[in-house]
Amino acid sequence: MTHSGGSLPLLAVVYGPLAHEQPIDRIAEAARGLCRLLWVLPDGDRSTRAALRYRKAAGEVEGDVLDASKLSVAEAADAVRSHAPDGITCFTDENIVWTAELAELLGLPYHSRRAAVQLTDKLEQRSAFAAHGLPTPAFWDADDLAEDAALAAVAAAGFPLVLKPRRGFGSVDTESIRSIEALRSAVAARVPGRMVLEGFIPDPTGPAFGVGSAPYVCVDLVVSGGSIGVLGMTGRTPLAEPFRETGSFFPADVPESARPGLVDAAIAAARALGVEVGVLRAEVKWTDSGPVVIEVNGRPDGGHTREFLKRALGVDSFQVAMRVALGEQFALEALPASQDVYFRFDLLPAAHLKRIDSVHGLDTVRAIPGVEDVIPGLRAGDEFSWRDGAFALVATVLGSAPDHPGVQRIRDEVYAAVVVSGTP
Repeated sequence: MTHSGGSLPLLAVVYGPLAHEQPIDRIAEAARGLCRLLWVLPDGDRSTRAALRYRKAAGEVEGDVLDASKLSVAEAADAVRSHAPDGITCFTDENIVWTAELAELLGLPYHSRRAAVQLTDKLEQRSAFAAHGLPTPAFWDADDLAEDAALAAVAAAGFPLVLKPRRGFGSVDTESIRSIEALRSAVAARVPGRMVLEGFIPDPTGPAFGVGSAPYVCVDLVVSGGSIGVLGMTGRTPLAEPFRETGSFFPADVPESARPGLVDAAIAAARALGVEVGVLRAEVKWTDSGPVVIEVNGRPDGGHTREFLKRALGVDSFQVAMRVALGEQFALEALPASQDVYFRFDLLPAAHLKRIDSVHGLDTVRAIPGVEDVIPGLRAGDEFSWRDGAFALVATVLGSAPDHPGVQRIRDEVYAAVVVSGTP
């Protein structure tokens, strides 16, 4: 898409604090040759403004910057409108609802306000799934469980239960509830308006996917022009206690017979949430009764998943999100088969520890064939909590192998090499 005279279209990117955002250079890279960027800052984070100024001065990033931190949504819409953008998007959950409100006022394609709320609030999302007849575990607003009668009714549904934030990601504050006493204590300590309680989606009784795979996958979808296509399916490694994510690999090691059901469940979830445009990520778990959607995120997955897709398929999920935001109907052609399997392992300390005393073996991991990078995390002396979820990690290990058994062999070597000691 180009304007008359050959100029590129303008895309407004709602961009928040650096600590929660996708890196500026990755967004700029995805836009290169496709569109010009207008950086819209809803919270005026000083470090974000400074980073954008620095990168613009260095010639690494182009585009105007609009500080909307002191503006109402209506005022922000007027300010953005003066730049005449052709589309709007964002890349983090925190900004999805604000972006939806802005898009509606500007008349630009994006998630509707209702879809935006359902994509970022797990209680609202579960309600939408149930209303559309999708299989879903029992669920409750934790605020409704203060009375003993309500707690007893929940307990009758059976343990374990899962308590997690209505808004959030990365397994933060996600815990397993295994008794009425633990439930009563967790409900009493809750922050009002913050938590949702769910039944545990049962694991399959037998192996569902390949060796070393958790029984759930992530399905990346692209929605445009009334159609929904699949960008890829990412496998996950087994969770650490209580529900902490430990890594992923692409493509997933899933039997061909299971793929249609997983894809259909992801697409049905997107339709139930009323998504009409965008790149989404759906987590889908395999059970003895068939696939059950864990949750759907309303933006492309960042981090290393984007790199997996680029290296394996030549597809940039950020660029795809930009293209559909600019009104392009994205027709998926047959994607090439990946020649290798790309992995990320997040090494997490034991859940009962509170302080890291020592970490040994990372140099050994760097020398393992197939390992391409080791990014250190927690170090000796650092304090942490299992409540930090996947963000409290000792290291991230990245690499590739010719096949899934090769990935599993590398994972076994990595875990055998790394020794973490700590203080409970």
